[in-house]
Amino acid sequence: MNASGPVIQRGGRRLLGGLVLMMGLLLGGFQGASLSAAENRLDEFKPWLALLAGELHGVFTPVEGRPLAWGLTWSPGNGAVRKGEVTVEGPDITLKIAVEFEFVTGRLRWRAIEGRVDLGAWLPVLATRPELESMLTGLSATGVVIISGEGLWSDGVVTGGLRAELAEGTVRNEADGWSLEGVTFRVGGDAAGLFKARVPFELAVRTISTARFGARNFTVSATLDDFERIQVNTARVEIAGGEVKAEPFTVSLSKPAIDVNLVMQRVGLQDLVVFVPTALSEARGRINGKLRLKWNSDEGVQVGEGGLELEKSEPTTLRLVSAPGFLTEKVPARFTWLPSCFGPLSRWFAPANPGYKTLSEIERGKLGLRVESLDVRLTPEGDERGRSASVIIRARPEQDGTAVGEVTLEVNVAGPLAAVLRLGMKQNLSVSSD
Repeated sequence: MNASGPVIQRGGRRLLGGLVLMMGLLLGGFQGASLSAAENRLDEFKPWLALLAGELHGVFTPVEGRPLAWGLTWSPGNGAVRKGEVTVEGPDITLKIAVEFEFVTGRLRWRAIEGRVDLGAWLPVLATRPELESMLTGLSATGVVIISGEGLWSDGVVTGGLRAELAEGTVRNEADGWSLEGVTFRVGGDAAGLFKARVPFELAVRTISTARFGARNFTVSATLDDFERIQVNTARVEIAGGEVKAEPFTVSLSKPAIDVNLVMQRVGLQDLVVFVPTALSEARGRINGKLRLKWNSDEGVQVGEGGLELEKSEPTTLRLVSAPGFLTEKVPARFTWLPSCFGPLSRWFAPANPGYKTLSEIERGKLGLRVESLDVRLTPEGDERGRSASVIIRARPEQDGTAVGEVTLEVNVAGPLAAVLRLGMKQNLSVSSD
């Protein structure tokens, strides 16, 4: 640490000692000391603050290879008011805060004159820190974080606010194949709340792109509480032409985990086919519903209780992935009426089953289905029949005039819910003819 510049009153030792005491006072307030206690300490050091004038500067390195120069200037003033400026400058970062202390009233004013951090330059550097490595490795970003705010500390009461904002940024992970465009992030707010370790923040993303699906207009409003947990108040995203909302939930930072109810409205089936590639090749229509989603680092994503149903305002159609025998395995191609003892004659004179051809075209993906009802029930703990999930689809062939009037597909799962995404190949099947 180096001290330079004029020490106008009472010598360099008082300057250094008084400023260290003042910095300790401010840091003590942020580390949990009560405002009234901090205000008493401010009163205790008023004589020192009134005598200080000069400059203090040094260098610290929060991340290897990124040294930051800091400085603190304190004007001689007029014996009643002392003005100063705190600066932090380095590669791709600038922070300047003006400070004014009124000796008679005991008021301490501050104002952010300038605050800029280049996110693109600092993100890969922060990823080198062990506590952030797993979270940030592989990420790249663009955008500048702007820091602003001002406030007053008087009679133990803090007013004003401090904010940091990123506008129109981007975040990408090329290796994992996803990107966020139009990222806006706002953190901070009322100074009194910040002193109590309640930090509100808002996140908005205009466009989300992944290898499997896309989404847009993702928004989150939440509060960082005591630097131990995040209370998510609202979260929503537009996906597949519909909307998914999250009910309020809490995330612990000591052992991150998510347990949240999701409400889906008019979500398009066409964009969800990628999640059931072994069963559906095409789907049109929309669904509504609610399900519980859980995640933790040990077990990954888990689907909880929920239910889905069709949106009735528009038609729903689907087409199966080609799977010969899926529907016709137990359906005869011909109706036999002669006893088997007649040998080949019993087959030659057997009339064709008019529904067989239609079912064969459906199971081969050549003929689509108009879905009349969809009922999905998810019960991981098991329902009255021991099922963890059940899916019932009632549909009719898209082509009119076929011998098949209705097809009912029923999926019953008594194990992990991942089987629902496959729709299985051993469902109950019933067919009715007109």
